[in-house]
Amino acid sequence: MSGPRLYTIEEATHQAYDIFLELAPNNLSEQDVASFNQYREDLGFIEEGEPDEQWHDFVALEIEAEHFIQVLVGLEFENDDELFAKILISRDKDAPFCHILWKESE
Repeated sequence: MSGPRLYTIEEATHQAYDIFLELAPNNLSEQDVASFNQYREDLGFIEEGEPDEQWHDFVALEIEAEHFIQVLVGLEFENDDELFAKILISRDKDAPFCHILWKESE
């Protein structure tokens, strides 16, 4: 019996970024969307890693590190980073799941 069919980390990261781009206009302020669009080529970052413990406060499922990744999307400025979204996405091709914590409006 074989295990679950998993997307590569790179594939899942690209999916998370595509979802971010699609949903950002409805979940971020106009100013944040404009800032991201203006600076993303030069200062934008997409960082993937293992899901952190904070997700247990937001999702009611067991987060297995090999089946999920956390993707951060933001801008990296000289003095500070601006995080627009923290994304939990499943790598399992047969069990799609994505949850996004958006930057709060100021």
